[in-house]
Amino acid sequence: MNESMVSTSTSLSTSISPSDLTKSSSCIKSGSSPILSNLPDLLINLRTNDGRDLEVSTSRGLLNKVFQLASAVAGVVTGTSGGVSSGEGPSPVTEIPSAPVFPVESITESSEQSPFCYYPVLFSTPVQMTKSISASSLRGSNSALMLTPPDQEIHEPLIKTHTLMKMPAIFLGDGMPLLKVSHKSKKRILIKLDPTSFKVLWKNAFNTASLSTSSSILRLIGSNSLPLSKSKTYEFSLEDIKTITTQNDASLYREELHVSKEFEDQWLTVIYFSHKKGKLKTLHIIADTDHDFKRLIASLKNIMLLREDLAKQFFDLSEIDNTKLSNDITNTNESKINDMRVVPNDKQVRKYLSFADILKYSRRLNININQKHLETIFNEVSISDDRLDFNSFKKFVSKLKSRRDISRIWKSICGDSLTMSFETFKDFMINTQGESYDDDLLLKIFKKFSIDKRSNWIPENLNNFLLSKYCQSYNVVGDDPSYFEYPLNNYYISSSHNTYLTGRQVAGESSIEGYVRALQRGCRCVEVDVWDGSNSDNIENEEPKFNENEPVVSHGRTFTTSISVTNVIKTIKKYAFVTSPFPVVISLEIHCSISNQLKLVNILKDVLGDSLVLRPINESNILPSPSQLKYKFLLKVKKTSSFANIINDTGSYVSTTSTTTTSFSEDSGSSSRKSSFSIRRKNKKAKIADELSDLGIYLQGIKFRNFSLPESKTFNHCCSLSEKSINSMLKDDVKQASVHKHNRNYLMRIYPSNIRIKSSNFLPLKYWAHGAQMVATNWQTYDLGQQLNESLFEAVDRKGYYLKSLELRKPSLKSYKPIAIRTKTFRAKFEIQIISAHQLPKPKGDLHAINPFISFEVIGALSIDWSHPSMARGKTSIVMENGFNPIWNESFGGTITGENEMIFVRFMINSSPNIPEKDEVSTIGILVSKFDYLNQGYRYLPINDLLGEELVYSTLFVKVNYKIIH
Repeated sequence: MNESMVSTSTSLSTSISPSDLTKSSSCIKSGSSPILSNLPDLLINLRTNDGRDLEVSTSRGLLNKVFQLASAVAGVVTGTSGGVSSGEGPSPVTEIPSAPVFPVESITESSEQSPFCYYPVLFSTPVQMTKSISASSLRGSNSALMLTPPDQEIHEPLIKTHTLMKMPAIFLGDGMPLLKVSHKSKKRILIKLDPTSFKVLWKNAFNTASLSTSSSILRLIGSNSLPLSKSKTYEFSLEDIKTITTQNDASLYREELHVSKEFEDQWLTVIYFSHKKGKLKTLHIIADTDHDFKRLIASLKNIMLLREDLAKQFFDLSEIDNTKLSNDITNTNESKINDMRVVPNDKQVRKYLSFADILKYSRRLNININQKHLETIFNEVSISDDRLDFNSFKKFVSKLKSRRDISRIWKSICGDSLTMSFETFKDFMINTQGESYDDDLLLKIFKKFSIDKRSNWIPENLNNFLLSKYCQSYNVVGDDPSYFEYPLNNYYISSSHNTYLTGRQVAGESSIEGYVRALQRGCRCVEVDVWDGSNSDNIENEEPKFNENEPVVSHGRTFTTSISVTNVIKTIKKYAFVTSPFPVVISLEIHCSISNQLKLVNILKDVLGDSLVLRPINESNILPSPSQLKYKFLLKVKKTSSFANIINDTGSYVSTTSTTTTSFSEDSGSSSRKSSFSIRRKNKKAKIADELSDLGIYLQGIKFRNFSLPESKTFNHCCSLSEKSINSMLKDDVKQASVHKHNRNYLMRIYPSNIRIKSSNFLPLKYWAHGAQMVATNWQTYDLGQQLNESLFEAVDRKGYYLKSLELRKPSLKSYKPIAIRTKTFRAKFEIQIISAHQLPKPKGDLHAINPFISFEVIGALSIDWSHPSMARGKTSIVMENGFNPIWNESFGGTITGENEMIFVRFMINSSPNIPEKDEVSTIGILVSKFDYLNQGYRYLPINDLLGEELVYSTLFVKVNYKIIH
């Protein structure tokens, strides 16, 4: 769940202070739809600010910009070739026809000069170079690396300022030579940036280097690169970028690839989604010089800001007549442009737009809508000769933005009235939205969204409110501090299996990126498989990656790669508490020698320091709570003691003495079976060093044998079971009851079978139903199992600890009969109306608008009595060629019955290539939510991509109504 989803309908008065309602800062949810429909994939700046000043300082520059960009998209822009050289000697400025060109001093502050192309940008405040950039941080930024040149007028005073984006021409020509580093190889590449399609492109090159390339880089390249007769071009779009990490912030990636620290200042790591592979990919590159590095970073930032700005200006025309002309901006920045060179441009900008101009610009912004619809709007507003002047262009945008769904909702609330009073708003909040706020808070909210202190709302104000953080999609639990004050065994704990893998468990890659992504998404239990280092992972003709006497993390005896255990522990420490302050469990699987185990002990203590729990925090024989262990690390490791004579009458652990052994598998269930899918040799049982075992203070791993044995009654033990073992136990009523009873008081971890070679996931519902705390899933695979896993923890804002229902955690009486286990039956009557969607993405390279429809399903219910038989199909109708703002107004409803509260709903946003059929469909978005998390009334629901990452520009607009009947 993103940051915007912290408050809830039941706790708004406590989570949002009254002062928030008087601040001018934005209250709109990041990732929500804009007020009047949306542009797909990029328009986060269209989110209407709750208390914004409606003056638009640069809107009159839009028509000017559209003319220029229409020319650019048509292929008029040409860059100076610069494939091999870079950074030395002057070169002509690359111009865009119809655009004034203002050469600006290099942001690198270098004495070297290089060719630049300038693209129009409307930002005017310089931004500082940063070492770490996230794609989301660039979206919505109010600054760029450009300054404001003098005024210019076109026909009417359409523009008073015109800021330019600087683009070194080398990125438009053959590309900048860089070094690409991976686990498998080091290759020279040429990287290009395309400002007309907003793409990053690169291809392999043969030892191409800048003239100023350092000898260190040349040495790092080596002599094993071979020339390619035909080099393939790779690409990804800007919206596919998840993170950009540089220099010291990317040191863990550099160390993982065993590259010297001397290249740190020139290092760049880009995490992006590959549509061809259907997964996240990582691009590690090293610039030849510091100068090249700065130019690359600045250009990436500028092109992202340009794209954002184009989208924002296209739709931000609501108060054009009240525009502040930019004399103020020019005056503000006057002191900053004294030293700027100005190259005049005598070319005149056209006064009108043709439909071809509109179509090119719309395609560039990926407006996912039927071309005929665009043409219809164009014809309605065009002046003579099928042209648009500035006023008719405003009308075009207004019609494109219109929201028929909001108009229908407004009429249902206000009838034919053009305004909404406070009393009407109050009634709407109580009876439609199901909220229960006091009148003072409601009045503050109402005034917050009123424009110019008016006493009434218009439809725009209503939609602003629905988009804001005051209208949350989900009912977040855990706002009460006492929620996290129960013992650890009372919680479901967000857990990961094979965290180090980024793909399949037999031949995939191991990477610290697996830990980064899991921890950033709220995972609280990560797995670390430790083996003895081996030179078998080394690339031919390279220095050894690992010393055979050093511990490494890997899926041992498979074709997966290995990574340094030190690097893994450093990564865990760095990202552990980014999302949640509650304790992180490091689940150790030990397959290395005793000497390497002792090294591992030193690494854990040195890296984690005081954050590692080395002794009990009190003398209680009850597990501590998440609140007591904030910002702490707990180790789960096999217990070496035989458990003889170490259990007192209360079940408390007394001391450790002798040692025993642990098997290759986490439990007997998987070790006893020889799988035809496994390529491992028969594993020798690894002995666990006492020094390592003693670090398992609150999670002492045991090899499960029987729940009645002494080791199964220590308060701090944790047994791990494979899905095969637990499934077998749950088939037997007596054993099932024993599992149920055990998990009320003690910890259990369940993990996927080793025959899931593609790292697929089981459905965790039945394991949660029996109280298992750590149901570990493969986070690298976003299938239904992982979707359910992540959605459970959305309700606690990804804090990673979800309190189990009272039936699964209250102590059992001694007279308790194991077979007589019953939980509360869950019943609910519901209706969910799917109203519309906004900014739906379309497949890359597809020039046609998508034909979207929604699939709806209920997961975890015993039965569903649908209100109408047609609803059982679970699909809406298809909206033809409109992913921009498709409207359905179709409902699904009935009565749900389930064994427990673990009932989820899933919305799948699909596109059909054929209107009458829904067979050959492609899924473009997914939303999974626990049924009773959904807040009632009208809500904008966030949509995830196929990797579980939020599509920050896409939303599903629904109306939710349900009543729980126990």
